[in-house]
Amino acid sequence: MGRQGHGTGGVGAGIDSYYEYLLKAYILLGDDLFLERFNIHYASIMKYISQPPLLLDVHIHKPLLPARTWMDSLLAFFPGLQVLKGDIRPAIETHEMLYQVTKKHNFLPEAFTTDFRVHWAQHPLRPEFAESTYFLYKATGDPYYLEAGRTILDNLNRFARVPCGFAAMKDMFKYLFLLFAEAEDLPFDVEDYIFTTEAHLLPLSLSTAPHSSSIPSNRTSEEELDDSNFDWTCPNTRLLFPDPAYPRNLRDPIRSAPGMGRPPLRAQDFMANNHEHLELLRKMGVSLIHLKDGRVQLVQHATQAVSAVAAEDGVRFMQE
Repeated sequence: MGRQGHGTGGVGAGIDSYYEYLLKAYILLGDDLFLERFNIHYASIMKYISQPPLLLDVHIHKPLLPARTWMDSLLAFFPGLQVLKGDIRPAIETHEMLYQVTKKHNFLPEAFTTDFRVHWAQHPLRPEFAESTYFLYKATGDPYYLEAGRTILDNLNRFARVPCGFAAMKDMFKYLFLLFAEAEDLPFDVEDYIFTTEAHLLPLSLSTAPHSSSIPSNRTSEEELDDSNFDWTCPNTRLLFPDPAYPRNLRDPIRSAPGMGRPPLRAQDFMANNHEHLELLRKMGVSLIHLKDGRVQLVQHATQAVSAVAAEDGVRFMQE
């Protein structure tokens, strides 16, 4: 779990393809070692980085502390990877968060804050959000994800269309085509292939490796890894979630969650005699100290915040 040279761990830019190819290499080649390695990383991601519906970078040596106050758009691939893993609940939650950001800004910004503000204002029309939308629709059959795809299409036609095509377009259209395609529209069975990160198709018929690992393992003994909680096969989502209303019920609290899409207390609005503001500071781990000369001093202790997201808001407040 990490980003070489940066001392941080996350699932976005700099590390995203590694996680993706570990799981897809197992699916394609059938070698258990790839799945073992993926499971080790995934367990750490879900323990330290996943704060549903957010995916926040953390410090490598202090993984309980967030390393950034923003997320980058490349992490939008992760809900789709979680679908392949069979972990549907966090996939739905994170996708819904990304969809709310998309609806607010027409596209998913290259980087955005936890309160849905733009951090980096450019957008090269990346395919990751469309990819996750497609995989969630395949897994759940929920027409809500067709609506999400329609939103992407409408915004592309409205803001990105140019006389000769679409600006800065890469592979997004592949997933949008697949999202809306009927079975008779496809000249092949998509279930017989695995996608690369660039949406190229690799046939599963390439899988000729035995299920036992042929790659030397770095483990010195079987006891070094407790894999009793690891999934070695992907569960059937229809058996896990027989209620067709499940995705909708899961998204509702995310749309109405306090603070989702609403900026926290800003430094420019802060008043030291406002009890509501002082309570917000307390939740962010920020203490107010009255000095003898009548001035006030603000000090933040991230570990005293009510959550990692609140600690991020506190860091931003102190910076402001």
